Amino acid sequence: MTAISTFGTTVKVGTATSGAYTAPSALVGELTSVSLDGLKLNAIDVSTLSTRHRTFVPGMIDSGSISMEVNLDTNDAQHLSIIGQLDTNASGTAPVLKSWLITFGVASTNPGCTVSFVGLVTDFSAKAGLDSALTASMTVKISGAVTVTDIT
Repeated sequence: MTAISTFGTTVKVGTATSGAYTAPSALVGELTSVSLDGLKLNAIDVSTLSTRHRTFVPGMIDSGSISMEVNLDTNDAQHLSIIGQLDTNASGTAPVLKSWLITFGVASTNPGCTVSFVGLVTDFSAKAGLDSALTASMTVKISGAVTVTDIT
C-alpha cells in the first residue's frame, strides 16, 4: 500500500437536503489540519449468570466527529457560515445539519480517499498568540453514517 500524503486535503461544506447528504461544493479555506475522531461501535453486554465469560452483541455505531484547524479568515464565507451556526445573536441563523466532504490527497497526483457525511457544528474557538496567525478550531458532530470512498 502506498502512503497518502496529506498535501491537497480539502474540506467542503454545503446544505443537507431534508437532513440527507447532498454533495457540497463550498470549500472551507485556510485549512491547516483535519481529523476524524471517535468512530466506534457500542458493545451491548448480554452476559448471563450461566457462564464465567461476558458476551456482547453489536449495538449502535457512533460516527464520531471531525475537528478542523484553520487560519481564521473573516472574509471566507464558509468560516462565517460555520461561526454563524453557533452565533445566537445572528438574525435567522439556527444550527442545521450540513453536508460535509473531506478529500484526503489529490486525485491526479496523490490519490487517497473521500469521507462524506452529514453533521452539526458543535464547537468553535479562536486563538491568538504572540508571533502567530489568528487560528480557529471547529468541531462537527457526525449525524448518521460515514461513507469512505477510494479515489485511486
